[in-house]
Amino acid sequence: MAKSVTRKTITKRILIGVGIALALAYIVFLFVTTNFLGSNNISTEITYRATAEDIVKTTCLVVRDENYIKNSSQGVLVYDVSDGDKVTGGGTIATVYNNEQDVASLRRIEELDEKITFLKSISGASGTYNVGIDTVNSQLNDKLIYLEEQINERAFDRIEDAENDLMTSVYRKQMITGQQGNLNEKIASLESEREALKSSTGSPAGTIKSDSSGYFVSTVDGYEKSIDVSKLDRMTYDDFNNIAPEDIDKSAYIGKIIKGVNWYLVCPVTADEAANISRNSDNLFVRMPYAMSENIPAKLMSVNQSSDTEHTIVILKCNYMNTGISRVRKEPVEIVVNTYEGLKISKKALHDDEVERTVENKDGSSSTETATVQGVYVEYGNELVFKQVDIKFAGDDFVICNETPAEGAIFNGQTVTLYDKVVVEGGDLFDGKLIQ
Repeated sequence: MAKSVTRKTITKRILIGVGIALALAYIVFLFVTTNFLGSNNISTEITYRATAEDIVKTTCLVVRDENYIKNSSQGVLVYDVSDGDKVTGGGTIATVYNNEQDVASLRRIEELDEKITFLKSISGASGTYNVGIDTVNSQLNDKLIYLEEQINERAFDRIEDAENDLMTSVYRKQMITGQQGNLNEKIASLESEREALKSSTGSPAGTIKSDSSGYFVSTVDGYEKSIDVSKLDRMTYDDFNNIAPEDIDKSAYIGKIIKGVNWYLVCPVTADEAANISRNSDNLFVRMPYAMSENIPAKLMSVNQSSDTEHTIVILKCNYMNTGISRVRKEPVEIVVNTYEGLKISKKALHDDEVERTVENKDGSSSTETATVQGVYVEYGNELVFKQVDIKFAGDDFVICNETPAEGAIFNGQTVTLYDKVVVEGGDLFDGKLIQ
Protein backbone atom coordinates (compact mmCIF):
# COMPACT_ATOMS: atom_id res chain seq x y z
CA MET A 1 0.00 0.00 0.00
CA ALA A 2 2.81 2.37 0.92
CA LYS A 3 4.59 1.61 -2.35
CA SER A 4 1.45 2.46 -4.32
CA VAL A 5 1.11 5.86 -2.62
CA THR A 6 4.76 6.60 -3.22
CA ARG A 7 4.42 5.73 -6.91
CA LYS A 8 1.39 8.01 -7.29
CA THR A 9 3.21 10.85 -5.59
CA ILE A 10 6.21 10.50 -7.89
CA THR A 11 3.97 10.39 -10.95
CA LYS A 12 2.13 13.51 -9.82
CA ARG A 13 5.37 15.34 -9.24
CA ILE A 14 6.64 14.35 -12.70
CA LEU A 15 3.47 15.64 -14.34
CA ILE A 16 3.70 18.90 -12.43
CA GLY A 17 7.35 19.26 -13.47
CA VAL A 18 6.51 18.60 -17.11
CA GLY A 19 3.71 21.15 -16.94
CA ILE A 20 6.02 23.76 -15.45
CA ALA A 21 8.65 23.02 -18.11
CA LEU A 22 6.10 23.38 -20.90
CA ALA A 23 4.87 26.67 -19.43
CA LEU A 24 8.42 27.99 -19.21
CA ALA A 25 9.11 26.88 -22.77
CA TYR A 26 5.99 28.70 -23.97
CA ILE A 27 7.02 31.87 -22.15
CA VAL A 28 10.49 31.68 -23.72
CA PHE A 29 8.91 31.12 -27.15
CA LEU A 30 6.70 34.19 -26.76
CA PHE A 31 9.68 36.28 -25.65
CA VAL A 32 11.86 35.18 -28.57
CA THR A 33 9.17 35.58 -31.23
CA THR A 34 8.13 38.95 -29.89
CA ASN A 35 11.59 40.44 -29.50
CA PHE A 36 13.74 38.64 -32.03
CA LEU A 37 11.59 37.03 -34.72
CA GLY A 38 9.18 39.82 -35.62
CA SER A 39 9.85 40.22 -39.36
CA ASN A 40 6.30 39.23 -40.26
CA ASN A 41 5.26 42.73 -39.19
CA ILE A 42 8.16 44.51 -40.89
CA SER A 43 7.95 46.34 -44.23
CA THR A 44 11.06 47.62 -46.00
CA GLU A 45 11.94 49.93 -48.85
CA ILE A 46 15.12 50.04 -50.91
CA THR A 47 17.10 53.29 -50.68
CA TYR A 48 17.95 54.90 -54.00
CA ARG A 49 19.49 58.11 -55.28
CA ALA A 50 17.13 60.99 -55.94
CA THR A 51 17.07 64.75 -56.44
CA ALA A 52 14.83 67.19 -54.58
CA GLU A 53 14.38 70.92 -54.99
CA ASP A 54 13.62 73.67 -52.53
CA ILE A 55 11.12 75.77 -54.51
CA VAL A 56 9.32 79.05 -53.93
CA LYS A 57 6.19 79.42 -56.10
CA THR A 58 4.72 82.81 -56.91
CA THR A 59 3.45 84.98 -59.77
CA CYS A 60 6.02 87.51 -60.98
CA LEU A 61 5.98 90.55 -63.17
CA VAL A 62 8.67 90.62 -65.87
CA VAL A 63 10.25 94.07 -66.17
CA ARG A 64 12.57 95.21 -68.95
CA ASP A 65 14.01 98.43 -70.34
CA GLU A 66 11.75 98.70 -73.42
CA ASN A 67 11.17 101.19 -76.22
CA TYR A 68 8.15 101.26 -78.52
CA ILE A 69 8.61 101.02 -82.30
CA LYS A 70 6.03 103.24 -84.03
CA ASN A 71 4.16 102.09 -87.11
CA SER A 72 4.83 104.86 -89.61
CA SER A 73 3.81 102.93 -92.73
CA GLN A 74 0.56 102.83 -94.72
CA GLY A 75 1.16 99.46 -96.36
CA VAL A 76 1.24 95.82 -95.27
CA LEU A 77 4.09 94.80 -92.95
CA VAL A 78 6.28 91.72 -93.17
CA TYR A 79 8.61 91.25 -90.20
CA ASP A 80 12.24 90.58 -91.05
CA VAL A 81 13.10 89.41 -87.50
CA SER A 82 11.38 87.11 -85.02
CA ASP A 83 10.50 87.67 -81.39
CA GLY A 84 13.61 87.33 -79.24
CA ASP A 85 16.01 88.04 -82.11
CA LYS A 86 18.86 90.46 -81.44
CA VAL A 87 18.86 93.58 -83.61
CA THR A 88 21.29 96.45 -84.06
CA GLY A 89 20.58 100.17 -84.16
CA GLY A 90 19.47 101.08 -87.69
CA GLY A 91 18.74 97.43 -88.53
CA THR A 92 15.64 96.57 -90.55
CA ILE A 93 12.72 95.37 -88.42
CA ALA A 94 10.01 95.09 -91.08
CA THR A 95 9.51 95.51 -94.80
CA VAL A 96 6.45 97.35 -96.13
CA TYR A 97 4.51 96.07 -99.18
CA ASN A 98 1.74 97.75 -101.16
CA ASN A 99 -0.97 95.09 -100.79
CA GLU A 100 -1.89 91.76 -99.20
CA GLN A 101 -1.44 89.86 -102.46
CA ASP A 102 2.25 90.72 -102.57
CA VAL A 103 2.61 89.59 -98.96
CA ALA A 104 0.79 86.30 -99.65
CA SER A 105 3.07 85.66 -102.63
CA LEU A 106 6.13 86.44 -100.54
CA ARG A 107 5.06 83.98 -97.81
CA ARG A 108 4.39 81.30 -100.39
CA ILE A 109 7.88 81.87 -101.84
CA GLU A 110 9.38 81.37 -98.35
CA GLU A 111 7.42 78.11 -97.95
CA LEU A 112 8.62 76.90 -101.34
CA ASP A 113 12.24 77.74 -100.48
CA GLU A 114 11.99 75.67 -97.31
CA LYS A 115 10.42 72.71 -99.12
CA ILE A 116 12.98 72.81 -101.91
CA THR A 117 15.88 72.90 -99.46
CA PHE A 118 14.32 70.09 -97.45
CA LEU A 119 13.71 67.82 -100.46
CA LYS A 120 17.20 68.47 -101.84
CA SER A 121 18.75 67.43 -98.52
CA ILE A 122 16.79 64.16 -98.59
CA SER A 123 17.53 63.50 -102.26
CA GLY A 124 21.24 64.16 -101.81
CA ALA A 125 21.52 61.74 -98.91
CA SER A 126 19.36 58.98 -100.36
CA GLY A 127 22.21 57.34 -102.22
CA THR A 128 24.19 56.76 -99.05
CA TYR A 129 21.23 55.80 -96.90
CA ASN A 130 21.79 52.05 -97.09
CA VAL A 131 20.29 50.57 -93.92
CA GLY A 132 17.79 47.85 -93.09
CA ILE A 133 14.08 48.51 -92.77
CA ASP A 134 14.17 47.55 -89.07
CA THR A 135 16.74 50.27 -88.42
CA VAL A 136 14.68 52.80 -90.37
CA ASN A 137 11.53 51.90 -88.41
CA SER A 138 13.43 52.23 -85.13
CA GLN A 139 14.75 55.67 -86.10
CA LEU A 140 11.29 56.73 -87.22
CA ASN A 141 9.79 55.64 -83.91
CA ASP A 142 12.52 57.44 -81.91
CA LYS A 143 11.94 60.70 -83.78
CA LEU A 144 8.17 60.43 -83.31
CA ILE A 145 8.66 59.96 -79.56
CA TYR A 146 11.09 62.90 -79.47
CA LEU A 147 8.53 65.14 -81.20
CA GLU A 148 5.84 64.11 -78.70
CA GLU A 149 8.22 64.91 -75.83
CA GLN A 150 8.90 68.43 -77.17
CA ILE A 151 5.16 69.05 -77.55
CA ASN A 152 4.43 67.80 -74.03
CA GLU A 153 7.25 69.95 -72.62
CA ARG A 154 6.03 72.97 -74.59
CA ALA A 155 9.54 73.34 -76.02
CA PHE A 156 8.32 75.52 -78.88
CA ASP A 157 11.83 76.43 -80.00
CA ARG A 158 12.57 72.74 -80.76
CA ILE A 159 9.26 71.53 -82.20
CA GLU A 160 9.88 72.68 -85.78
CA ASP A 161 13.27 70.94 -85.98
CA ALA A 162 11.73 67.80 -84.49
CA GLU A 163 8.98 67.87 -87.13
CA ASN A 164 11.54 68.21 -89.94
CA ASP A 165 13.59 65.31 -88.57
CA LEU A 166 10.47 63.15 -88.44
CA MET A 167 9.45 64.02 -92.00
CA THR A 168 12.98 63.28 -93.19
CA SER A 169 12.71 59.77 -91.74
CA VAL A 170 9.26 59.31 -93.33
CA TYR A 171 10.54 60.29 -96.77
CA ARG A 172 13.60 58.07 -96.48
CA LYS A 173 11.52 55.09 -95.48
CA GLN A 174 9.28 55.69 -98.50
CA MET A 175 12.32 55.85 -100.78
CA ILE A 176 13.82 52.64 -99.35
CA THR A 177 10.51 50.76 -99.65
CA GLY A 178 9.82 52.09 -103.14
CA GLN A 179 6.80 54.18 -102.12
CA GLN A 180 8.60 57.41 -103.00
CA GLY A 181 10.27 57.83 -106.37
CA ASN A 182 12.93 60.27 -107.50
CA LEU A 183 12.36 63.72 -106.01
CA ASN A 184 13.92 65.69 -108.87
CA GLU A 185 10.61 66.18 -110.69
CA LYS A 186 8.90 67.47 -107.53
CA ILE A 187 11.81 69.81 -106.82
CA ALA A 188 11.71 71.16 -110.39
CA SER A 189 7.95 71.79 -110.10
CA LEU A 190 8.39 73.74 -106.86
CA GLU A 191 11.24 75.80 -108.35
CA SER A 192 9.06 76.67 -111.34
CA GLU A 193 6.26 77.86 -109.06
CA ARG A 194 8.71 79.94 -107.05
CA GLU A 195 10.07 81.74 -110.13
CA ALA A 196 6.55 82.53 -111.36
CA LEU A 197 5.63 84.07 -108.02
CA LYS A 198 8.83 86.11 -107.89
CA SER A 199 8.14 87.68 -111.27
CA SER A 200 4.59 88.69 -110.27
CA THR A 201 5.36 90.03 -106.78
CA GLY A 202 5.70 93.78 -106.43
CA SER A 203 8.77 95.49 -104.98
CA PRO A 204 8.79 96.63 -101.32
CA ALA A 205 7.34 100.08 -100.63
CA GLY A 206 9.73 100.78 -97.76
CA THR A 207 11.25 99.53 -94.50
CA ILE A 208 11.01 100.20 -90.76
CA LYS A 209 14.27 100.28 -88.85
CA SER A 210 15.22 100.04 -85.20
CA ASP A 211 16.30 103.17 -83.34
CA SER A 212 18.46 101.18 -80.92
CA SER A 213 20.04 97.77 -80.44
CA GLY A 214 18.48 95.06 -78.31
CA TYR A 215 15.97 92.21 -78.59
CA PHE A 216 12.88 92.57 -80.77
CA VAL A 217 9.31 91.72 -79.73
CA SER A 218 6.39 92.14 -82.14
CA THR A 219 3.72 92.88 -79.50
CA VAL A 220 3.11 95.59 -76.91
CA ASP A 221 0.97 95.38 -73.76
CA GLY A 222 1.15 98.82 -72.10
CA TYR A 223 3.50 97.76 -69.30
CA GLU A 224 6.55 98.99 -71.23
CA LYS A 225 6.59 102.37 -69.46
CA SER A 226 4.65 101.47 -66.29
CA ILE A 227 7.76 100.55 -64.30
CA ASP A 228 11.07 102.38 -64.06
CA VAL A 229 13.86 99.80 -64.08
CA SER A 230 16.16 102.13 -62.17
CA LYS A 231 13.71 102.20 -59.23
CA LEU A 232 13.14 98.47 -58.80
CA ASP A 233 15.25 98.29 -55.64
CA ARG A 234 12.74 100.64 -53.94
CA MET A 235 9.53 98.96 -55.08
CA THR A 236 7.21 97.99 -52.21
CA TYR A 237 4.47 95.40 -51.98
CA ASP A 238 1.86 98.16 -52.33
CA ASP A 239 3.65 99.50 -55.41
CA PHE A 240 3.54 96.04 -56.95
CA ASN A 241 -0.21 95.70 -56.38
CA ASN A 242 -0.82 99.12 -57.94
CA ILE A 243 1.08 98.48 -61.17
CA ALA A 244 -1.21 98.74 -64.20
CA PRO A 245 -0.59 98.93 -67.95
CA GLU A 246 -0.81 102.23 -69.83
CA ASP A 247 -3.86 102.80 -71.97
CA ILE A 248 -2.25 102.84 -75.43
CA ASP A 249 -3.33 102.34 -79.03
CA LYS A 250 -1.55 99.07 -79.76
CA SER A 251 -2.12 99.44 -83.50
CA ALA A 252 0.14 102.50 -83.48
CA TYR A 253 3.17 100.32 -82.77
CA ILE A 254 4.71 97.39 -84.64
CA GLY A 255 6.51 96.14 -81.55
CA LYS A 256 9.26 97.13 -79.16
CA ILE A 257 12.97 96.80 -78.48
CA ILE A 258 14.20 95.31 -75.22
CA LYS A 259 17.34 97.30 -74.49
CA GLY A 260 20.34 95.69 -72.84
CA VAL A 261 20.84 92.05 -71.92
CA ASN A 262 19.33 92.12 -68.42
CA TRP A 263 15.68 91.73 -67.49
CA TYR A 264 14.05 91.45 -64.09
CA LEU A 265 11.48 89.45 -62.17
CA VAL A 266 9.49 91.32 -59.52
CA CYS A 267 8.28 88.60 -57.15
CA PRO A 268 5.93 88.96 -54.16
CA VAL A 269 6.88 86.42 -51.47
CA THR A 270 6.59 85.92 -47.72
CA ALA A 271 9.30 87.11 -45.36
CA ASP A 272 10.38 83.50 -44.69
CA GLU A 273 10.60 82.76 -48.41
CA ALA A 274 12.66 85.92 -48.95
CA ALA A 275 15.07 84.85 -46.20
CA ASN A 276 15.42 81.42 -47.79
CA ILE A 277 16.13 82.97 -51.20
CA SER A 278 18.70 85.33 -49.65
CA ARG A 279 20.60 82.47 -48.00
CA ASN A 280 21.06 80.73 -51.36
CA SER A 281 21.32 83.76 -53.65
CA ASP A 282 24.38 82.44 -55.54
CA ASN A 283 22.62 79.31 -56.90
CA LEU A 284 19.18 80.49 -57.97
CA PHE A 285 17.22 79.31 -60.99
CA VAL A 286 13.74 80.22 -62.17
CA ARG A 287 11.27 78.19 -64.20
CA MET A 288 8.34 79.54 -66.18
CA PRO A 289 6.26 76.41 -66.84
CA TYR A 290 4.00 78.07 -69.42
CA ALA A 291 6.83 79.80 -71.33
CA MET A 292 9.68 77.28 -71.41
CA SER A 293 10.84 74.08 -69.74
CA GLU A 294 14.48 74.94 -69.02
CA ASN A 295 15.90 76.37 -65.82
CA ILE A 296 16.91 80.04 -66.21
CA PRO A 297 19.89 81.20 -64.12
CA ALA A 298 19.01 84.16 -61.90
CA LYS A 299 20.73 86.47 -59.44
CA LEU A 300 19.21 88.15 -56.40
CA MET A 301 19.22 91.91 -56.98
CA SER A 302 17.36 93.14 -53.91
CA VAL A 303 14.94 92.21 -51.12
CA ASN A 304 12.40 94.96 -50.42
CA GLN A 305 10.74 94.41 -47.04
CA SER A 306 7.26 95.87 -46.60
CA SER A 307 6.19 97.76 -43.49
CA ASP A 308 3.73 95.02 -42.48
CA THR A 309 6.67 92.53 -42.24
CA GLU A 310 4.50 89.82 -43.82
CA HIS A 311 4.98 90.69 -47.48
CA THR A 312 8.26 91.10 -49.28
CA ILE A 313 9.25 91.95 -52.84
CA VAL A 314 12.22 90.04 -54.24
CA ILE A 315 13.90 91.37 -57.40
CA LEU A 316 15.73 88.77 -59.51
CA LYS A 317 17.97 89.59 -62.48
CA CYS A 318 18.27 87.35 -65.56
CA ASN A 319 20.00 87.68 -68.92
CA TYR A 320 18.89 84.58 -70.85
CA MET A 321 16.62 85.39 -73.78
CA ASN A 322 14.58 83.43 -76.32
CA THR A 323 11.26 83.76 -78.16
CA GLY A 324 9.12 82.50 -75.27
CA ILE A 325 10.78 84.68 -72.65
CA SER A 326 10.61 87.81 -74.80
CA ARG A 327 6.80 87.62 -74.77
CA VAL A 328 6.05 86.96 -71.11
CA ARG A 329 4.90 89.66 -68.71
CA LYS A 330 2.92 88.38 -65.71
CA GLU A 331 3.83 84.77 -65.24
CA PRO A 332 3.60 81.95 -62.65
CA VAL A 333 7.18 81.08 -61.76
CA GLU A 334 9.08 78.59 -59.64
CA ILE A 335 12.18 79.95 -57.93
CA VAL A 336 14.55 77.01 -57.44
CA VAL A 337 16.40 78.00 -54.28
CA ASN A 338 18.50 74.87 -53.98
CA THR A 339 18.88 71.37 -55.39
CA TYR A 340 19.69 68.39 -53.19
CA GLU A 341 21.03 65.03 -54.35
CA GLY A 342 21.35 62.01 -52.12
CA LEU A 343 19.54 58.95 -50.79
CA LYS A 344 15.75 59.26 -50.61
CA ILE A 345 14.18 57.75 -47.48
CA SER A 346 10.60 57.79 -46.22
CA LYS A 347 10.05 59.82 -43.05
CA LYS A 348 8.27 56.76 -41.63
CA ALA A 349 11.67 55.03 -41.45
CA LEU A 350 13.27 57.61 -39.13
CA HIS A 351 13.86 56.74 -35.47
CA ASP A 352 16.01 57.89 -32.58
CA ASP A 353 18.29 55.31 -30.99
CA GLU A 354 21.40 55.17 -28.87
CA VAL A 355 24.69 54.29 -30.54
CA GLU A 356 28.17 53.92 -29.15
CA ARG A 357 31.72 54.27 -30.33
CA THR A 358 35.14 53.39 -29.01
CA VAL A 359 37.51 56.28 -28.28
CA GLU A 360 41.26 55.96 -27.92
CA ASN A 361 42.51 57.95 -24.95
CA LYS A 362 45.82 59.80 -24.77
CA ASP A 363 47.24 57.27 -22.30
CA GLY A 364 46.69 54.42 -24.77
CA SER A 365 43.56 53.08 -23.11
CA SER A 366 40.14 53.07 -24.75
CA SER A 367 36.69 54.02 -23.56
CA THR A 368 33.16 53.91 -24.87
CA GLU A 369 31.00 56.93 -25.65
CA THR A 370 27.27 56.86 -26.34
CA ALA A 371 24.88 59.31 -28.01
CA THR A 372 21.25 59.35 -29.11
CA VAL A 373 21.07 60.01 -32.87
CA GLN A 374 18.52 59.90 -35.66
CA GLY A 375 18.69 57.02 -38.09
CA VAL A 376 16.99 54.04 -39.68
CA TYR A 377 16.80 50.31 -39.09
CA VAL A 378 18.26 48.31 -41.96
CA GLU A 379 17.59 44.65 -42.66
CA TYR A 380 21.03 43.02 -42.73
CA GLY A 381 20.89 39.25 -43.14
CA ASN A 382 18.61 37.95 -40.38
CA GLU A 383 18.92 40.92 -38.05
CA LEU A 384 18.28 44.65 -37.88
CA VAL A 385 21.14 47.16 -37.85
CA PHE A 386 20.64 50.78 -36.79
CA LYS A 387 22.37 53.30 -39.07
CA GLN A 388 22.61 57.03 -38.48
CA VAL A 389 21.50 59.47 -41.22
CA ASP A 390 22.81 62.89 -42.25
CA ILE A 391 19.71 64.71 -43.59
CA LYS A 392 20.27 67.32 -46.32
CA PHE A 393 16.64 68.11 -47.18
CA ALA A 394 13.24 67.30 -45.67
CA GLY A 395 10.13 67.13 -47.85
CA ASP A 396 6.54 66.48 -46.81
CA ASP A 397 6.94 62.71 -46.47
CA PHE A 398 10.56 62.00 -47.31
CA VAL A 399 14.11 63.13 -46.61
CA ILE A 400 17.24 63.32 -48.77
CA CYS A 401 20.27 61.97 -46.90
CA ASN A 402 23.93 62.58 -47.58
CA GLU A 403 25.46 59.50 -49.15
CA THR A 404 28.97 60.56 -48.11
CA PRO A 405 28.62 62.64 -44.92
CA ALA A 406 31.42 64.98 -43.90
CA GLU A 407 33.88 63.80 -41.30
CA GLY A 408 32.35 63.97 -37.85
CA ALA A 409 28.75 64.15 -39.10
CA ILE A 410 28.13 60.49 -38.19
CA PHE A 411 28.76 59.65 -34.52
CA ASN A 412 30.00 56.09 -34.99
CA GLY A 413 30.81 56.18 -38.71
CA GLN A 414 27.94 53.90 -39.71
CA THR A 415 25.42 55.50 -42.07
CA VAL A 416 22.80 54.39 -44.58
CA THR A 417 24.05 53.30 -48.01
CA LEU A 418 22.66 52.84 -51.51
CA TYR A 419 20.24 49.88 -51.88
CA ASP A 420 19.89 49.32 -48.13
CA LYS A 421 16.60 47.63 -47.12
CA VAL A 422 15.25 50.23 -44.72
CA VAL A 423 12.39 49.36 -42.36
CA VAL A 424 9.41 51.68 -42.89
CA GLU A 425 6.87 49.75 -40.82
CA GLY A 426 7.28 47.50 -37.78
CA GLY A 427 6.98 47.45 -34.03
CA ASP A 428 9.50 47.00 -31.23
CA LEU A 429 12.51 47.80 -33.42
CA PHE A 430 16.01 47.81 -31.99
CA ASP A 431 19.58 47.32 -33.12
CA GLY A 432 20.51 43.63 -33.29
CA LYS A 433 16.95 42.33 -33.38
CA LEU A 434 16.76 38.91 -35.03
CA ILE A 435 14.24 38.51 -37.84
CA GLN A 436 12.94 35.54 -39.77
